[in-house]
Amino acid sequence: MAGMTQTAPESALEHIHAPLGVIHRLFETHASENAGGYSASDFGKLAQTHFQSVFGGSNAVKRIPVYDQAQTELKSGSLVRFRCMVQDPGYGEELHLSVARVMNCETGEQQQKFSQYTDAEHRLDDGWEVDYGSAANVFTEKEVAYCVSVPGQSAWAQLEADSLESAMEAMSLGGGGSSRFAQSAEKYPIPGQRHSAALVKFYAPSTAPKASTVIDVVGIFELGHNARARETGDESAAWPCIHAIYHREVQSHELLPALPPVQPSEYAGRRAMCLTHLASVLGGDELAAQYLLLHLLSKTVRVQDAKVGKLALNLIGVPAGSEPQPAEFAFGNRASRWVGEAVSQLVPFSVSVPFNLQLLNKSSFTPNAEQGDLRAGVLQLAPGTEVLCDETCLSEGTLDERGVRNLQAMQTAIIDQTVSYVYPFQPIEMPTSLRVLVLSTGKSILHSDCEVHVSESSRRFLASVARAGPPADVRPLDPMHSEQLRQYVELARHLDFGIPKDVSDHISGEYAASRRNAHSKGEAMVTQEELALTITVARLISVSKGESELSVESWADAVALEQRRKERNAQAKQKSTSKSAAPPS
Repeated sequence: MAGMTQTAPESALEHIHAPLGVIHRLFETHASENAGGYSASDFGKLAQTHFQSVFGGSNAVKRIPVYDQAQTELKSGSLVRFRCMVQDPGYGEELHLSVARVMNCETGEQQQKFSQYTDAEHRLDDGWEVDYGSAANVFTEKEVAYCVSVPGQSAWAQLEADSLESAMEAMSLGGGGSSRFAQSAEKYPIPGQRHSAALVKFYAPSTAPKASTVIDVVGIFELGHNARARETGDESAAWPCIHAIYHREVQSHELLPALPPVQPSEYAGRRAMCLTHLASVLGGDELAAQYLLLHLLSKTVRVQDAKVGKLALNLIGVPAGSEPQPAEFAFGNRASRWVGEAVSQLVPFSVSVPFNLQLLNKSSFTPNAEQGDLRAGVLQLAPGTEVLCDETCLSEGTLDERGVRNLQAMQTAIIDQTVSYVYPFQPIEMPTSLRVLVLSTGKSILHSDCEVHVSESSRRFLASVARAGPPADVRPLDPMHSEQLRQYVELARHLDFGIPKDVSDHISGEYAASRRNAHSKGEAMVTQEELALTITVARLISVSKGESELSVESWADAVALEQRRKERNAQAKQKSTSKSAAPPS
């Protein structure tokens, strides 16, 4: 590519309406500067660089229409954007005749034709045909991935369009659309939910990202073909394809609203605002609100073979609802829905998993490729997704073999932060990064990192919500404060963090002293598991304050907070035992 110069930049609208024309001009430049030669990788880099130069700014890229499968009149051959999760990165490879030597049957004249970023065959005038025996023909491979809209993506985290007018002007409203876009329901993790899907085709030097990766794709939309559908003889549907010109991996903190950076002095105020909001959601329960905040700030960090930093939380005492459970992945219990919606307002990705016997027995939580095609499982989710489990709807009945496997899969995701992908010869444990919040009336059937009984006043408040919905005097967050809290939660979660040696020595000395003291009094000693949890709580308290290092003060706060939690849980357990032991009246 040395010495290659780009063509003069065309208008952004031409790039949107007729990107293939721009691509063909780029190829002519590439071929002329390389004596008619062609390098798939070099040309792919040229196309990427050129389109990124046109749409590199945040405002410029918003002019590209957002791909939505509900828009059945998107013009085939136009430029689109698609924020998606890679569901099946190994959907296949396709061979394409990118550069063809064509010949005039009457005169013998030969020309070179180029075709890329499309499934369409070379269009030839009458009297011309492809010379398939020519050594000048160039075949290239494109990797095909099945991609879906990100499961549980919050409305505030979705791609923005510049305006309705700019999005619509790039669409053809007079034809070229299709009312039947094919998609596979078994390839979306959350059964029954509306979503968009497309076959995303990657050209050299790009390759398909790994499964569950979230990416932003800019490419050429086309109603193309599905090689697998051809193999099975099902070619009746038009398959939406996006020929990726460039893409980038998306991290959750990159989805934040455009706000001024949070200064270190502002973390205390944001923390207090967030705690006040979460406490109001839980009926004034400040202790449960603190643990809910720490849960939202947690993330899995892999240190050698250990997974540290995670805080799967079980909130105990959420009353069961009286409404029937919907026959899909949604909360029927108003109280669970109230807590879940409050949490989803603060995180970019969240999914609701009701522990309804029917759903547990008929759904599949793990991805499965035993039939050759990778079928999605409920736990095939984007990194950092909040998984809200509602156990309040679990009723008496029989959990069949599939239901048991599903609960085991959820338990493995909580403890080991892995999801099993079932392949024909053996399952493969794939690392994941999910935050799991379990809402239950009594102790959960799942083992979490931390259990918190909500207060009696919180139980009464949530029982009222379950009966009649949230009270009118509880105001939702206004847009400005919502954005500030989202920014706070994401930035605090991703702070670099360490434990200084002097603080580590202080913790070790305190731990040893507590065990000696307990032994001398014949009391139960602090276990390694309890110590690890307290260290996690201390770390999360520190990052909630905007600190990059654990301080002795934050360690002391964690010890005190854990003591309050243990006392409340012990009181709740004692009260429950007393009730069960009381004779019937």
